[in-house]
Amino acid sequence: MSKLLRYFKGYVPGAIAAPLFKIIEAIIELILPLVVAYMIDVAIAEEDTGLVIGLGLAMVGMTAVGLGFSLACQYLASRSAVGFGCNLRRALYAKVQRLRLGDLDRMGTGTLVNRISADVAQTQQGAAMFLRLLLRAPFIAVGAIVMSAIVAPQLWYVSFAAGVLAFAVLLIVMKVSVPRFVDVQKKLDAETQITGETIKGERVIRAFTGEKRAAEKFAGAADAHRKTSFVAAAVSCLLNPLASVIVNLAIVLLLALGSGEVDGGAISQGDLVALINYMTQILLALMAISTLLVMVSRALSSAARIRAVLEMPETEEGEGAEPDENAPLIEMKNAAFSFGGEENAVGGLNFTLRRGEVLGVIGTTGSGKSTLAGLLTRFYSATEGEVRIAGNDVRDYTSEQLNSLVTIAPQKALLFSGTVRSNMEFGKETDDGEMRSALEKTEAWGFLSRKKGLDTAVNQKGSNFSGGEKQRLSLARALLKSAPVLVLDDAASALDYVTEARVMKNIMAECGDRAVVNISQRPGSLRHADKILVLDGGKVVGLGTHEELMRGCELYRRMNNNG
Repeated sequence: MSKLLRYFKGYVPGAIAAPLFKIIEAIIELILPLVVAYMIDVAIAEEDTGLVIGLGLAMVGMTAVGLGFSLACQYLASRSAVGFGCNLRRALYAKVQRLRLGDLDRMGTGTLVNRISADVAQTQQGAAMFLRLLLRAPFIAVGAIVMSAIVAPQLWYVSFAAGVLAFAVLLIVMKVSVPRFVDVQKKLDAETQITGETIKGERVIRAFTGEKRAAEKFAGAADAHRKTSFVAAAVSCLLNPLASVIVNLAIVLLLALGSGEVDGGAISQGDLVALINYMTQILLALMAISTLLVMVSRALSSAARIRAVLEMPETEEGEGAEPDENAPLIEMKNAAFSFGGEENAVGGLNFTLRRGEVLGVIGTTGSGKSTLAGLLTRFYSATEGEVRIAGNDVRDYTSEQLNSLVTIAPQKALLFSGTVRSNMEFGKETDDGEMRSALEKTEAWGFLSRKKGLDTAVNQKGSNFSGGEKQRLSLARALLKSAPVLVLDDAASALDYVTEARVMKNIMAECGDRAVVNISQRPGSLRHADKILVLDGGKVVGLGTHEELMRGCELYRRMNNNG
């Protein structure tokens, strides 16, 4: 949690003032029993009505002042905690944008969403409770014991023993319950993950009549979450009753022993009432501490999960480099990449691509085609060899520089909620005429013109468009960017052969002196590329023109004969 304190930036004065205001309220609360004792022993005993009224008004005034400081504390603590949570969400969101794709894939969407939402909310709530009770509850508990010793030195051990015993019970309960709250968060992760998968795969589930199976899977995760939450809550709920029993027994003991002291004149009636008040304050303080520890323990488990994300390695950011106009746009020198296993996902990549040249990439499923695209865009960093763009290693460029040099149209076209115009602006903010020109070249303007053109609404993930329409919009967005290197990662797989041929012809004519890497499962789409790279099992099995590969690469020849 301490490593997250820097996210209180901008709210530090309020975070410091809040517990101090609570201390002032606590001091007032500790003084009130003494006023009550004086009222009983002096004002009431002497039947001094004026003094009774005066002391009563003084108590009302003290209470009002304490309330004012309490409200100020509540406001400052809440404001600081909300600001802390807001800063933390921003940092997490920005961090996710910089994470390496491999780490993103391993963590999963559900876990990341849960950490940005539920874990931050839990940490924020814990921070608010911490600021409100950090000093007050322990101060009240210790202060009440000290005041008891001052009021009745001969009975101090009763308050001290009750406080220590109750605190020991509190520590034991916390030691048992904290690990269970960590388990609760893990079960919530699993529940969120299943929910995300179910919503995302709803069409597949219905197509295979898997509603019952999906419901049972979710019910299992929800039940596991319920059971873990129940155990954690049940253990933590033991604290208040146990502390209450201990303190109430101490009150009974105080009454039994104190009555004898009152009869003997050792203490006054008012002192005995003050002792009872202090014992009640100890009980309330211990309950507040138990609530604080439960909230903080849950916040700490969430904070650890948040910190794990914030400390994850990021996509490598270069210091900046100047592109060489005379160097090849793409150059791979024995480049390879591994996801962490013993074998490379793809390896042995050696080729050069100059301006105006097209490289076709084809291969079996899982042969590393998309990984190759990821190396060019620095989604993945080569574990061996070099990947160079415009004369420099891709790791030397800043993200902004690399993004200006390389653009990609992925196989899984992703559109964002908004309009077609707002999606096109991801590629380049320009006038409507240039956007329309790009959409016409990918044959997307035909179906858009029947709607609202660039103002056509786009639902989340482009769900109101077919797969082919989304791919054509994605291609237009990539084309609009005008980057020197264009990577097409099977970006026309949802199009029929005729439409794909027309679209790719338009794109190649538009590219001019760009270097194009066209990854495809269809041999016919790559036939006219300047060179074709054939992958199988992550290894290069062929590199050459269509004619050369037909003569010398068995896998490529078989793909063409089957296609």
